[in-house]
Amino acid sequence: MFSGASTPPKATRTPRRAGTRASRAAIAASGETTPRASPPPSTSASLHRNRSLGHNLHAASRALSASPAPSLGSRRTRSVAAASEAGSAMDLDERERATKGEEDKVLVKDESYVVLEKKGLPAEVEQVIRAADPYTDPFRATLDSQTGFALLVSREHCFVWNWAKRSTSSTTYVFPLPATPPLPTNITAFAPLSYASFVPSSSPTTSQREPGLLSISTLGAIRYWESISMALSGVERFKALDAPLSEGELVRGFKMLSPTSYLASTSQARLILVTISSVGGRVAVNARPLERSVGWAGSVWSAVFGGRQADPRAGVLALALSPANSAGEGKSWSYALTEKDVQVWEMPSRDDGGERLAVEQDVFAGVLEALSGEKVTNEDWAMNSGKVEIVDAVVVPSSGNLAVLISHITPWTAFNYTSYAIVLLEVGSTQNSVSPIGVRHLAYQARPDPRPLSSPKLSLAGGETAFVTFVDAVVMLSLAAESSFEESFPLRSNTHRFLGVSTPSAPLPSGLETLSLLTSTSTILAIQVSPPALLASFAPGSEGYKTRKLKTKIEQAIFFGASDVENPLAFDLQPDFEGDLISATEAVSAEILASSSTNMPLILDLRAQLADRVQRSRTLIEYINGNGLLPKLSQSSRRQLSWDAERLAAAVAVWHHLNSRLGTNESLLADSISAFMSNAGDGLNEDPLRTFFRTKVASLGAVVEQVSRSAKAFISDSTQSSDSRSIVLQEANHVLITVYTAVARHRRDTATHYGLDPSVLPTEPWSSRPIILDGLQWHFESTDALLRERVRDFGTSLEEEQAKFGALDLSNQQTMQGELKKQMASLAEFVFSAFEERILYLHTSTEGLNSPDTRSLTERYLTLRSRFLRTLVTVGKVNQAYELAERHRDFRALVELCNHPQHGSLQRIQFFMDKYREEFAFSLYQFYIEKDQLRVLLEQDDAYRPLLTSFLDSTDNPHISWINDIAIGRFGNATDALVGEAVKEQSLAQKKLMLSLGKLSQVAQSSKETLFTEGVQRAIEVVDDKLDLVNSQVELKENFNDILSGSENRLSLEEKSEIIAARVAPILADRPAFAQLYARLVNQLLQGQSLSPEDHIDLLTLKENVGDQSGDFASALEILQRAKEIPDARRQIMVQAIWRRVYLRDDWASLRAAVGLKDEELAGTLRSTALFSTLAAAAASSLPDSLYLEPGHSLFTGSAEEIAARLPDLPDQFIEALLGDFETENRELLEAIQQHGLDSFATEINRLLQEGTTGDVAMAE
Repeated sequence: MFSGASTPPKATRTPRRAGTRASRAAIAASGETTPRASPPPSTSASLHRNRSLGHNLHAASRALSASPAPSLGSRRTRSVAAASEAGSAMDLDERERATKGEEDKVLVKDESYVVLEKKGLPAEVEQVIRAADPYTDPFRATLDSQTGFALLVSREHCFVWNWAKRSTSSTTYVFPLPATPPLPTNITAFAPLSYASFVPSSSPTTSQREPGLLSISTLGAIRYWESISMALSGVERFKALDAPLSEGELVRGFKMLSPTSYLASTSQARLILVTISSVGGRVAVNARPLERSVGWAGSVWSAVFGGRQADPRAGVLALALSPANSAGEGKSWSYALTEKDVQVWEMPSRDDGGERLAVEQDVFAGVLEALSGEKVTNEDWAMNSGKVEIVDAVVVPSSGNLAVLISHITPWTAFNYTSYAIVLLEVGSTQNSVSPIGVRHLAYQARPDPRPLSSPKLSLAGGETAFVTFVDAVVMLSLAAESSFEESFPLRSNTHRFLGVSTPSAPLPSGLETLSLLTSTSTILAIQVSPPALLASFAPGSEGYKTRKLKTKIEQAIFFGASDVENPLAFDLQPDFEGDLISATEAVSAEILASSSTNMPLILDLRAQLADRVQRSRTLIEYINGNGLLPKLSQSSRRQLSWDAERLAAAVAVWHHLNSRLGTNESLLADSISAFMSNAGDGLNEDPLRTFFRTKVASLGAVVEQVSRSAKAFISDSTQSSDSRSIVLQEANHVLITVYTAVARHRRDTATHYGLDPSVLPTEPWSSRPIILDGLQWHFESTDALLRERVRDFGTSLEEEQAKFGALDLSNQQTMQGELKKQMASLAEFVFSAFEERILYLHTSTEGLNSPDTRSLTERYLTLRSRFLRTLVTVGKVNQAYELAERHRDFRALVELCNHPQHGSLQRIQFFMDKYREEFAFSLYQFYIEKDQLRVLLEQDDAYRPLLTSFLDSTDNPHISWINDIAIGRFGNATDALVGEAVKEQSLAQKKLMLSLGKLSQVAQSSKETLFTEGVQRAIEVVDDKLDLVNSQVELKENFNDILSGSENRLSLEEKSEIIAARVAPILADRPAFAQLYARLVNQLLQGQSLSPEDHIDLLTLKENVGDQSGDFASALEILQRAKEIPDARRQIMVQAIWRRVYLRDDWASLRAAVGLKDEELAGTLRSTALFSTLAAAAASSLPDSLYLEPGHSLFTGSAEEIAARLPDLPDQFIEALLGDFETENRELLEAIQQHGLDSFATEINRLLQEGTTGDVAMAE
């Protein structure tokens, strides 16, 4: 079946992630082995549990009410007519999907497999999964391929739905399960969770009937519902009985043997057979233990080696069942594996009591023999130095062999990790008939996981592909002897986990083997494997094999995971990865450049296709940086990646230019590309232009060379007119400038991303090869020569504006003349850059600056640079000449020349200041402001201070003028400027600084006598109010940042804003416009932007204020009181919003429905409401009566115009959506008033508040 090689490979481990790469490194350094115990307390589940009123009522109900809580099923409002959802079997459904092509999201794929994400879980199931704490709330799920239904078992309920239908509106059937008390503390191998299995209908029209449901608790309580539709009506009419368990015996496994027979394995190594029969039209459920009568020898063996220890691993660890047709004559075999033994049971096709324990024998020795490759001694068996443990087992249908998943420790196992292997055994029905066939070691290693039900499970997808499902990863590997295929799919977040897998099914018509998995992300992942592709894998251990796997991993990250934060799979590279990173990375980059990757999306629009490739290249280097792998790339490799990306950026610019010219005139660029493609022998049967940009961008340098050659051939033709040559040369220049402008922009923007060392250039750059240098120099010199020729042809008037000779209009010629001159400046810049790049390469790769080639090129460069600068001056490009002379600095007009570090002087500036006064001074000051030379601007000689003051008073520069005002003692002006600028300032930090300085300036202009006067204090109070608002926003921003985890901090602002909004305001899930507005405001705050008082109030009141945060409602009222600038109509809207959200904060329906509460308990519950705390805080702050509203007066009464006036940048559609959410709040408030007695509760809370106030006064007296 597969190789018998027993030595585990030194494989790359794929450990459970700690949430981020940085946290993973920190955990490794600290030795921490356990992840955080639970998600942050701001998750929706935690917020729901921590609602003060609901929490108090829950505690009171448990203490006072003896009646059981109604089941979820009894509260359902879905009609019975919606119950019949059985539909076709899962196999047929999968085939239909394979042909219909439903919109399943591809999470990752290669030539061997594809992982799909399938949405469509019922809302009830999603809610249950999302509300659970992954570290305390266990789940057990099964996706049944035969019936098309799925089940999810929690502590108290079993949820059933039609997963084959994949609809969020599918009926969810909820079944109550018997309560199970917690297990003893020493039992950690499994959680006290019931088991459940579907019972296929025996009707001839099975596909039209729902299956039944059979459950058994860990204590043996059995329940059976004949049809899952009973959950809608009659869920309490189940058949119940108790399994015959001994004292302390627990159920450890439960599997379907046949549609009427089910096997339960126990902690005392026993099997309980549960049968379903029909007698006289009545269904009967029976449970009986299988008798272990195997004769004298078997009894002795069982007595000596039987597993009855009071130990967490005692009893049956794995239960494997063979198909009924594998044993012949309708019989099947069942294998119950204990810690050391295996019970082999022969099971008849009918429940006639003919079950027989064929043998109970040692299986552990066979496992050890397979691992070691040799017979084991009794000492080896007893010592178990490798800490080998049996984890799970399945029967391979094709051979009937037993595949056993084991955990062990090897010399290659990392510290605090566990290795795994699948051992294939041939197990006979007689003593000593266990024979090892082979072993397949998993490269994947896992850490211990504290979450319940975290033991890995082994599954087969109907063929020779095995799946090992860990709590946060699934490993896929081939059991075929000629295949070494293995692939792991870890989950991105360590708070997510796999809950269950699909039952085995027949392969699809295409031969694909499929396994589906339910995850805690409320989605189903389907893994489709192509076994023939698996057999084509490289031999393990070779460098080619490792590098190919590494390349595939990187490529998958680039195309599926790195830029898709919604992809639940992780694509991180572990620090101990194997393979040549440089080769793999450069291969991925080259495939992006050439559009040769099989994962490249098919995009016909060339602009979009090029943009997609540019993004892929950017994602590649971000992925390398994000995994901390950049130091492992050489400078040569980094340069290559950057050059690939910059050629794509240049291709985008060139195609934009070419696309605008196609179909209009002849194009030198198009002809050059066609000539290159023809010489290369490509693109003969298709459009050579599009083919080049799709597949040959790596040869962009060759096209640049071809453009120069073609232009040179045309320009050298003396029969061509100067006008024709001007047009051709102008286009050729434009092509080169377009390419090098895009390249320069890319290098400037991404130098830090690639970690390039500017002092070395180990590889020859494509952009400065000798032929390209010659071409660039030729373009500049030819343009200069052509300009002089044009002047000779058209006369010196060509240089004059609006030149005309009689009826001859030279405006077009003047435009061409100006364009050519402009191109000369750009060409000179790129000539200088290319020569410097080439010199750096020669200096790095040869003997340095003293090598002949380097000296020769340097001398040539210095000579032509001086000549080119003089040429620019002669064509009137003086400023460009000075810019290049100072390394690309541009000088403007007289002011720029006067401030040049070499050609300008202070004396010249003073001369022009005295001569032109305001005209020159104002231009000079504006120049200083534009150049951010504020210190030079403000450190003017006192003689020019009046000019500076006049300039600042006449222009809108309050961010500068206040400094001058303080310098000349105008503190009042400084205060006005600072406070006014602070109002407009969007940066919180700058606003705070301005307000603080404004307050100091306000105090500075007051004397001791006037400081405490009413007017001065009122002015200071205005500034203080604004400072308080800023400080409140700063604190809120810090609180939001604290919510994010390490990996989330690396997300974009939009993503972080959505995460924060979802966590702090889960109540907005049914109010999408409010949720979008809240995320928008969070985004602004995270950017350090200042918020308006109305936006600030929304941030405080739209979130779910629990615990101490309930005081934020009172804070919102204080902000509203201080915000004098809000118009009256909008102020009333905000007052209504605050009180409406205060009233909606608490669960008045639950309080009204509470039974048996004492007065003290009722009063305590009311005092814990947000309404009570807000009223108390408002009373303590002495807020005016106008800021108090009763429930009936808190309804939203605003208009779309008023909302649009507050949010002018939002479209009308969004304003309408906001109005819809306001109406939702109104409906909920009216419901609380009319149905849940909100007015009565509000009155009582006011009375309690007054009573408390009176009591405090009395105590004080």
